[in-house]
Order: sequence, then C-alpha cells, then structure tokens
Amino acid sequence: MFIILLIAFTPFSADKIEIYKEGDESIVHLIGNVVIEGEGTKITCSEASISETMGYVRLIDEIRLMDKNGVVSAKRALYYFNENRGYLNDSVTIVTANERMLSDSLYYDGKSDSVEMYGHVQIEDERNNMFVSSNRGWYNLARDEGVLYGNPELKIIREDKDPITVYARAFKLLTRDNLFMGFDSVQAIIDSISVFCDTFSYNLNTEHGEMIRPTIREKNNELKGTAGKFSLKDKEMDLLSVVNGQSIYHTEEGSENVVEGSSIEISFHEGKATTIRVEGQPKGILNMRRRQEDAGD
Repeated sequence: MFIILLIAFTPFSADKIEIYKEGDESIVHLIGNVVIEGEGTKITCSEASISETMGYVRLIDEIRLMDKNGVVSAKRALYYFNENRGYLNDSVTIVTANERMLSDSLYYDGKSDSVEMYGHVQIEDERNNMFVSSNRGWYNLARDEGVLYGNPELKIIREDKDPITVYARAFKLLTRDNLFMGFDSVQAIIDSISVFCDTFSYNLNTEHGEMIRPTIREKNNELKGTAGKFSLKDKEMDLLSVVNGQSIYHTEEGSENVVEGSSIEISFHEGKATTIRVEGQPKGILNMRRRQEDAGD
C-alpha cells in the first residue's frame, strides 16, 4: 500500500529500489538512472533517497532538475516536493533560455521562480557577450532579472579588444531588457577612459548609458558633472555628455585648460576625443603656452 501511495503522488523509476525504515522515517532508496517526477518538475540523478515521512528527497551525482524555468544541475541536493524548493551544492549550474549561471551552492524556490546563489557566482549572457562574477547573487528566473553582491565584476567581451570592465558594490541585471545597472562606488573602464560615479546604467542593445555624479578621466584629462550620458558605437566610446559640468583638458603643446557650463559634450572618433562643446553660460580658463624662442634670437 505504501508503494502505491508513493507512486501516486511521486512517480519514480530506477535500476534498483530499496525500501526501509530509518528511525521514524520511511525511506525509498533509488539507485541507478533515477527519474522522479512531480507537478511540473522532473529530476534525474544517479542515486536518491525519498523520505515519505518528511516529504523530501536527497539527490546524489549527475543531478538535473528540470521545470519551466530551465535546467539546474549539481552533484548534491535536498529537494522538498510539497514546497517546491531545494538546496543544491557542488558545481551548481543553471541553464535558461538567455543565461548560464554557476555557483558553489544555491537555494531554489520554485514557487517564486527565484534562486539565491552563494560562493563563486557567475552569470553568463552569451547573447550580449556579458559575464558577471560575484560572491553572492539573487535571480528571478521567470522575470529574467537579478542582483549580484559581494565584490561583483562585470565584463563585456569585445572582439580584438580588451573587454569593457565595470566594478560596483552591486549590480542589477534586467536581462530581458538587455540592461544592467551598477550601484555605489562604480568604476567603468573603456579602453583609456575610466568612469567613476555613484550609479551607472547601460543598455547592451542600444549601447546607450547614464551616470549619476560622474568623474571621467582619460590620461590627464578630466570631465565632471552632476549627471551624465554616454553612447558607444560598435563598443567604442562615441559620445560623452554631462550637466553642470567642468572639463580639464591638456593640449598637445602642454597647456592645461578649464571650461565649465551647464552642459558639456565630448565627441569621439575611433575611441579618441575630437570635439568639446560647452553650452549654458560657458566660461573657462585657457592657459596658452607660448612656443619657446630660440636662445640665439
């Protein structure tokens, strides 16, 4: 009767089945080519122990948990069918329609379609050539969005160039919208340009971004503002603009010049600054360095 009830609620198959008591628990031990199915969920693994009393299953080796959100793989797991949640560890991988995620361990909540990841966390968005790593993360698989904490680092891979690299205290990923945001002590490195700001957002599809309180440095040139926007073209800097801005730039002759205005815009060609436009009560200091006269004149 016990086997009939168990099969009715939790269909399973395996090469070998052992049924025994362990204390107050009734255990069904499945060995070899294990398949367990629940409502909307299918699990395969090498070995499993189902506790009919406690309502959980312990899974060992070659684990694959499949549902509408994708496939979760690991070497060890504890899963509660009634609550549709589980704890997985040891080489955990999630594969969805848009991402591949890796972590040392993971808490999976099927009811809220979310996961919490711990250890060496990495999210790979190969569609946008974006890779994010951190020590901890949360992700909603249904909405395709998440947050990464713990010294996160984001890279956008470019062909024949160094990657665009962004550091922050936390990243929010809106994968479905091709958008990411960095928060608190953000640093972005794009070729010779370094951006420091409070918040940083970038659309991987349109190649447009926004910044709050940016300081932008390129060699010994600097641009500051209370807010700013930027755009890339083929993953190279194309345009930078700030409001309530100040720009310090140096000429080839070695002079240092300062310009200020309610709006400052810098245009780029092949990743190099070519034009500065200042609007809104512009003012500045131009230090014109005179060419040194020949000592014999």
